[in-house]
Amino acid sequence: MTTQPPGDIEPGIPFPTAPASGARGTGARTADVTVSVILLVAGVIGFGMLAFLSLFFAMMSDGCYGDRCDTGLMSIGWLIALVAPPVVFLAAAGWTIVRLVRRKTAWWLPIVGAVVAVAIWVAGVGLMDAGLRR
Repeated sequence: MTTQPPGDIEPGIPFPTAPASGARGTGARTADVTVSVILLVAGVIGFGMLAFLSLFFAMMSDGCYGDRCDTGLMSIGWLIALVAPPVVFLAAAGWTIVRLVRRKTAWWLPIVGAVVAVAIWVAGVGLMDAGLRR
């Protein structure tokens, strides 16, 4: 006695037993991608504004006459405050994109990148302030 396969399955074609790998956890995946993209866009805007603000820190040395300030230290602090935070955040953004492509959780990377970048910015501003020799 032979049994006929169901009408929508043809003989010789394996029966699908498991759902596609992308079908499982799609809600969490969508939330991760959405939150990551929102944080990346906010970070790009925020660190663009921070870099623009850092341009004006060059005026911190306007009150320096003669040997009153350490302009070398102030210049190093200014460059750190201007260049390092966007570079750190862009590295975090790149790593976020790589993790999203590999389908790994990535929402936390822009947050960590922003915190590290702001800490570096504060250190750069601190070096500039130390160069004032108050």
